[in-house]
Formats: sequence, structure tokens, C-alpha cells
Amino acid sequence: MKTRTFGRTGLQVTPLGLGTAQIGYLGLSQADCDRLLGGALDLGINLIDTAASYMDSEEKIGRALSARRDRFILSTKCGQKVDADDPAEWTGKIVRKSAQRSLKRLATDHLDILLLHSCPLANLRDGDLIDGLRRCKADGLTRFVGYSGDNEAAREAANMDVFDCLEMSLNICDQGAIDTALREAEGKAILVKRSIANACWRDPSEFSPFYESYVQPYVRRLKEMAFTPQSLGFDGDWGELALRFTAWQPGVHCALIGGTNLDHIRANIAAVEKGPLPEPVAEGLRKAWRAHAVTGWAGQT
Repeated sequence: MKTRTFGRTGLQVTPLGLGTAQIGYLGLSQADCDRLLGGALDLGINLIDTAASYMDSEEKIGRALSARRDRFILSTKCGQKVDADDPAEWTGKIVRKSAQRSLKRLATDHLDILLLHSCPLANLRDGDLIDGLRRCKADGLTRFVGYSGDNEAAREAANMDVFDCLEMSLNICDQGAIDTALREAEGKAILVKRSIANACWRDPSEFSPFYESYVQPYVRRLKEMAFTPQSLGFDGDWGELALRFTAWQPGVHCALIGGTNLDHIRANIAAVEKGPLPEPVAEGLRKAWRAHAVTGWAGQT
């Protein structure tokens, strides 16, 4: 894949990155994790995104990829309690402890990006929390800092000079950020999560029990928006429609994909490499969002 300049960080990032929540929540074995992560790098993906709260994801990533650390951009998240002896959430102390723990678990001497993980708006304005994040950057624990979240907190973060990177939800069923946080980000590196709307067009019974519940907000939203690839005049499948919409949205640098199947990842790469959606299809998606948006919709959480 061709790379893009990752906002003001100056890093070069591929249009697709690999999110790793499934490594922890689906209980992947180390051998399966090794195949998934190594295969993703071999296919050209160069950003791996994880979090302290993704169970044992960080440890498995460290074991799988520490010998290839120079091959990829590493992003993790902090701020929430994950161990019983952690300090209070959303404090400078927990940010510091989490960053140090992540370095150990990921078997690396530095993070590329350290993100506050879905920090509530009120806490985002706390000086101690932000100072803790700044110190992690100043002391070399991470090269860049950012915020991962949505809605009004994402807009606040978009307008805070401290953040180098924002990670937000944006997809065919969740387009609110296009006219808010994405527009206001002013040169920040932009990562997009839930880039294919959790594949909400699939039968929910096909998902694991965890994801069957998780996907429901987008299942309902897709039903309300009432479109299909065919109704938009698009001759590709749902996955291609969703990925090309998200990955080629102006201002987006990297769209995160999940999953454990390398063939699916290979197909995702092929879809994105086709370029932006035809303009009438993209505009049809925007019109569907505007026409069927429900008052009070605040996106997935």
C-alpha cells in the first residue's frame, strides 16, 4: 500500500491499520496471534493499534512483534483501571503507570502513540491528567499523544493543542464526525475505528456473543438509513463500500480494521487500493445519513 503522511507527526502510515481488540476478547492463542500480526505486516499494514484494557492483547503483540519493532507504528491507550492496584482513573498517575506497563508488555522501549481511551469530557479538561500525558511524551515513553473517543469529547480533543492524534468512529452508519471533530482537527493525525460499522449488514447471529450485542446500534442505524450497495448504484459488496467510504474520507489518514482472517485482510487491502468511491455513490451515502439521522443520535460508544 502507498503510505500517507500521518498528520503533523510526520510519520508515514498505510491507509489501513490493524486493531487488536479481538486478540484479547476472542482469546486468540499466541500461535494464532503470531500468524495474524506477522501476516498483516507482510501484507503491508504498518500500524498496530491496541489498548491496556484489551485483556492480554499487549503481551501477545509484544511476543509476536518485538523482533520487528522497526517495521510498524505502535499505538496503545490508557487512562482506565485495568489492574486492581491501579491509581484512580483519568489521573496523571494512572497515565504514567499505564504507559510504563504497556512498554513492558509490548516489549519495546517506546510507544509511537499513547491515546487517552474514551476519556469523559469532564475529565478531559483536567490539568493533572493532561500534564501526565505531556510528561510521558517529554520523557520519551511515547513519541506522540492523542485521544480516542467520540461525540462532544472528540470535538473538545480536536481543538486541544496538546494532542497529536485523534482516534474516532466514522463509517457509513456513523458519519457525525465528518462535520464536527474531523473538520476541526487542524492537522492532527486521524485514526478511524469501527471503519466498517462492525459489519452490521451481516446476520448478528454470525458474530460471537460479545460482538452480537456490540454491533446492535449500527444494525438499527443501517435499517433506519435504508440503503444497500445496489440502491446506491454500487457494483461492489458491502465491505468494499464501507472501507472505501471511510479510508478515502478527506482528512482520514488510517482506517482500522479488525478480524483474525488474513484472507479477509487481503481483500480489505484490495478494496482500499481501488481508491475513493465514485462521487455519486459517496454522495448517496451522505444523503442517506442526513435524511435518516435520528434526533439525539450520538454515535456508537
